[in-house]
Amino acid sequence: MLMIFQRYVRRLLQELALGYAWIALLPTWRAGVPLALLTFAEPAVGVVGSLSAICAWYAGQIAGSDAAERPVCVFNGLLSGLFVAHLWLPSLSMLMLAVLGGIFSGWLTVVFARLAWSLVRLPILSLPFALGAMLTSAASSSMSNLQFRAYVAPPELFGNGVDPFLNALGALYFMPNPWAGLLVLLCLLVVSRYFVVLAVLAYVLSSAWLTLLGAAPEHLASTAWDSNAMLAALLVGGLFATPSLLTAGLAMLAAVLAAWLALALGRLLDVAHLVPFSVPFVLASWLVLYAAVRNTTMASSFNLLLPDFPERSYERACISRERIGEPGSVPVGLPYMGQWAVSQGFSGAHTHKGPWRHALDFMVLKGGKSFVNRGSRLEDFYCYNLPVISPVYGQVWRIANDVPDNVPGAINVSANWGNYVVIKLYEGRYLLLAHLKPGSLVVAVGAWVKPGDLLGHCGNSGRSPQPHIHMHVQTSDEPGSPTAPFHLASVMLAEAGQAAQYKLVLVPPEGAVLTSAQNAHVRPLYLLVGRGLRYTVAHNENTRFDWTLRCEVDDLGRLVLVSSRGARCVAESTWAVFSCYERNAVADPYFDLWLLACGYNPASFDVDLWQDAATPAYLFPNLGAKLWARCLWPWATFARSEHRRFWDEQLQAWRQEARHRQGVSQIEVKTQARIAPQIGCVYLTAQIGSSHYTLQATSSFQRADMGVPAWEVALA
Repeated sequence: MLMIFQRYVRRLLQELALGYAWIALLPTWRAGVPLALLTFAEPAVGVVGSLSAICAWYAGQIAGSDAAERPVCVFNGLLSGLFVAHLWLPSLSMLMLAVLGGIFSGWLTVVFARLAWSLVRLPILSLPFALGAMLTSAASSSMSNLQFRAYVAPPELFGNGVDPFLNALGALYFMPNPWAGLLVLLCLLVVSRYFVVLAVLAYVLSSAWLTLLGAAPEHLASTAWDSNAMLAALLVGGLFATPSLLTAGLAMLAAVLAAWLALALGRLLDVAHLVPFSVPFVLASWLVLYAAVRNTTMASSFNLLLPDFPERSYERACISRERIGEPGSVPVGLPYMGQWAVSQGFSGAHTHKGPWRHALDFMVLKGGKSFVNRGSRLEDFYCYNLPVISPVYGQVWRIANDVPDNVPGAINVSANWGNYVVIKLYEGRYLLLAHLKPGSLVVAVGAWVKPGDLLGHCGNSGRSPQPHIHMHVQTSDEPGSPTAPFHLASVMLAEAGQAAQYKLVLVPPEGAVLTSAQNAHVRPLYLLVGRGLRYTVAHNENTRFDWTLRCEVDDLGRLVLVSSRGARCVAESTWAVFSCYERNAVADPYFDLWLLACGYNPASFDVDLWQDAATPAYLFPNLGAKLWARCLWPWATFARSEHRRFWDEQLQAWRQEARHRQGVSQIEVKTQARIAPQIGCVYLTAQIGSSHYTLQATSSFQRADMGVPAWEVALA
């Protein structure tokens, strides 16, 4: 019972601290601790704010809020309490008003948040507080027991235009003075330097814009345009976005809109003796985000489900681009066996233009020629009648199987695609393979296929002067629909005079010679829920203790790796690669070393050398490397890794060596891992400077689940 109570109190305190941090749009409870202490600069104000926040938390609980909604309830209730405490002198009436405001804000947050998400797919933000504060202000004229606080002008700290900027930051907590703003600025600086850049740019640009418009200073003074502008920029360009010139530009647009709306709504509401509070920030953010996330060219730059610091969003995007491809690009395999060449690539010189520019043509070349003899017969061409296989998982949606082949040099423009197969992909788009041999298709409409399944044979039907395979991804099932971006996954690229190079993600140029990387069970951990490995770990051969790594499912349904110390990351294991990303902030150097050695693992027999330009440098078990990675973002964010792997017949396992180097500091980590088939990484060593780490797997285990018994097997 005591442990349950302690967990309950810990959760309450963390979510309260997160609510304090959310006012400045910082998604970490640690930043909320100093910001909470800031509100206690005036103890009575701090107490009232905390009381209102707790009331909002409980109101959200009663209304059925979840772990993601409760901190939002807290910060709306907290803002209500701070507003009441800073506006009126302490009294029983003021205290009752703060309690009521907290309950109302918490309840309204749950109701409005679900309505807003279901209707427009946007977060509710601080709209419940703004509405509650307006109602409180309107009702206060009928409350004779309330007495206004006397206005105190903010002190001067720096002057020269810096103080107004700091006052705007302090005003987020209803403390418009430079000392409070300086503490908020320091919190921003510690957790995200990019947030500070956005805040400064938003303030300067909005101020310049309103000055050019000729806005009256006496009207601006009562509208909090500066606080609204900075919040809009931080939200649009930082919390929900991947840093880029595009998202920074949209953040500045949101800032200007928020400042303008603050001026306009301030004049409108002045008639009713009200102020807009944070409504301009909410409306400006909604306007920009609603348009951005529904624009296919911009949507991939935003993530409303996983708000995070921009530095972490940038890291996630870089890793995704390196290992999954450009946002919106569909990964596919090769539609053939053996070695073929790309005869026409994206935006090719012949037919891959305009809406059909995302397409690839493949043929077999030997000595620079595609045929033997004179090439007068179809049988003279190397690729004619060779098998065409499925490059994707999906369902056969359309087929054509009766278009005759052309004689070499002729084309059939009336049946442009000739014989083809259209496969519907899991994410709603369609893959087309065209110019197949008539009568060769072995699949029917409705059949489910996987990579490697035989579909038919290469032919010369349709608009095809010589045998080849045409492949593209399109937006609808009608053959010839506009194409969509795609890339090849897990291929070997042969270059003249060099050994074939492994490419996990590749948009090949014309002339590239490609083969598929053969699949193999080179997996450092098998991603089955509850499955894991137990290790004995040691640092410099001194300290030895047990450490475990297991697979679980997170709230979004993703598979995650979790260590016995609580460190975790998302993991994917496909036919092409085993890859990890989104490492959480829990300290665990052994987990970091495991990720360095095994976090990016091609699942192929053919791959013995590969490189990675997206290894997070904070994984290094070295304080210097971590500081460089945090302070010199984005230049020191990633290290470059070179991997080498070979099969050890004696050990009956893959031996994998890697060297990871951070470019700025030149700090280097060397790792060696041993990966056993059907088990995973059974042995790992790492060397950084004079420090040596060892992880030795002692057993494989399965945690119990409904209908699944627990077991543990010792490893030799």
